[in-house]
Amino acid sequence: MTQNAYSEVPGLCQPPEPYSYAIRAGDTLYLAGQVALDEEGEVVGSTVVEQARQVWSNIEAVLAEAGSSIADVVKVTYYMQDIREIAEEIGVRKQVFAGRPLPAVTAVQAAALGLPGLMMEVDVVAVVGSG
Repeated sequence: MTQNAYSEVPGLCQPPEPYSYAIRAGDTLYLAGQVALDEEGEVVGSTVVEQARQVWSNIEAVLAEAGSSIADVVKVTYYMQDIREIAEEIGVRKQVFAGRPLPAVTAVQAAALGLPGLMMEVDVVAVVGSG
């Protein structure tokens, strides 16, 4: 099986530790968890909605770098600092997936995330077809 790693993505900061933003294995693209960081590695937003917008922007950048898009996403996993705030994120997700099939979703509360100020981390799986 052919594997492609995407460890650099234009517009995203370098990962704070050694990992790839995404790995494509066959027709499946696995994205590492994305958080609300800007190009300089600074936390963006002080609300769940602001952070969700940045997270989905980062996810879309990784998908594009790998030749994919939101339309290919089949599974989403949320790690929320406060699971009660998932309802606020759902509004952003509805905008991201507007007019597209909704992916399967899992949401869990995390005791802590990687950096102070982060409210969520999101990872996705996409099926991108043969290529």
